[in-house]
Amino acid sequence: MRKQVIGVVLLMMGAVFACSRPGSENVIQVTATPMMLFSTDTPTQPTPTPIQPTPNPARFPMEINNGVYTVQAGDTLAMIAARFGVSLEQIIQANGIADANQLEVGQLLQIPSVSAVNTGTSFKIIPDSELVYGPTTVGFDIFTYIKLKPGFLRVYSEQLGEELWSGVQIIDQVAMDYSVNPRLLLALLEYKGGWLSQPSLEAQVTIYPMNYVDPARQGMLRQVLFAANILNEGYYGWRYRGLEATTYIDGSPLVFAPDLNAGTVAVQYFFAKTSTAAQWAIDVSEQGFFQTYLSLFGDPFRAAKEPLTPPDLQQPTLTFPFAAGETWYFTGGPHGGYNTGSAWAAIDFAPPAPTDELLATEGYCYVSDYWATAAAPGVIARSGYGYVVLDLDYDSNEHTGWTIVYLHMATRDIIKAGTRVNTGDNLGHPSCEGGFSTATHLHFARRYNGEWIPVDCQFCAAGLSAPRMLLSGWEVFLSDGAEYQGYMVQQGTQDLRRAEQGREDPINHVSH
Repeated sequence: MRKQVIGVVLLMMGAVFACSRPGSENVIQVTATPMMLFSTDTPTQPTPTPIQPTPNPARFPMEINNGVYTVQAGDTLAMIAARFGVSLEQIIQANGIADANQLEVGQLLQIPSVSAVNTGTSFKIIPDSELVYGPTTVGFDIFTYIKLKPGFLRVYSEQLGEELWSGVQIIDQVAMDYSVNPRLLLALLEYKGGWLSQPSLEAQVTIYPMNYVDPARQGMLRQVLFAANILNEGYYGWRYRGLEATTYIDGSPLVFAPDLNAGTVAVQYFFAKTSTAAQWAIDVSEQGFFQTYLSLFGDPFRAAKEPLTPPDLQQPTLTFPFAAGETWYFTGGPHGGYNTGSAWAAIDFAPPAPTDELLATEGYCYVSDYWATAAAPGVIARSGYGYVVLDLDYDSNEHTGWTIVYLHMATRDIIKAGTRVNTGDNLGHPSCEGGFSTATHLHFARRYNGEWIPVDCQFCAAGLSAPRMLLSGWEVFLSDGAEYQGYMVQQGTQDLRRAEQGREDPINHVSH
């Protein structure tokens, strides 16, 4: 059965894993990284940045013929509406659309009269390395940092199931799972509500810390989950999925300046989802959120790591993450590395079928007796609560170099963090633990310097590339520009396997 990672699952010690959907998320494991306190001099004005912005010409030609637009792979109705300067409601009404989330490549859309759209500001707020939880975070300890701040965040806690979690624990864990820089999340909390500087806060601010007013997203956890996913949606949408426009909360259109970098687009995108157009102009200006970031962490461009992923990045040799000679099942094509906003960096495998007895007693969510194995040599950087993170550069830091993320790993027999492994070594058993899952399987994803690396870069922005996922000589491809749809081809042959639910169809049988 197909699963979709729609939220983060925060496992409280001794609690049961819960399915997570928007508005009902819990969290996974908390780990404090023992690092030195990060500090830097704080300039009063932005300093010139040596980095080159990421050019972002339209990958999907937004052209209409006699008022009709042909839907391209990667399009959304909101994107189309924003690009043509019309409202989402206008497109829905003009085309009699019942479900705004359902589009098909090649579908013809009648576009109402197009109005002029102003392009947003070109002011760069942060480099990409301040969006991604990557190498620039070395030396930053969120727990020590907040202890030295007088704000309400230092004493805030939230009841999650049977456990009481501090606000800092929540931010630390969400940053880890989404691979979003914790400094950025902290700066947004300060800008939105004074969480780091004000000892007491109004009740409304504690209910909606990110000022995203939605009764289904009350409290620190749900607000930070929303922010992390939206930031990723803007960042990876710009880099890898053709995002070039969006709408403000009132539905009016915003087209991003084409000379921005992905990190800045992510911040602009976040404020568009939480602000009116007038407030957005303040938020993303030199005197807006940027000043808050300067006051907390100094000039974000001073220590930028650019580019995070070099244009000639090559994937290390990887094998299928299971034992040679076994037949597993390719059940999920390219999809979010974590939640829907991140790059489509993951694919899914189901292990061989369980015994009838195990299926009868445990149902579709059981702990498989089969082992997930190391796809390459390395060291285990993180383990537990559904995760095994394999670090291929052996520094035990999952924010630098190549890492492989295994999700839905059972607690039983799981390998310990710090263990050095060789290709094929046993890591643990697939299950439903750690995230939303309706059936036992293995979620397998790649990151480099903390950035989720897409399986297939067919929609990357101009000048960007990413190495295609290659496992045991099989190349993985995205199908139809749709998440979860994909296939793999064995190099040098015509042999093809397609992602399908279940184990019955031979087209999804894989082995090595």
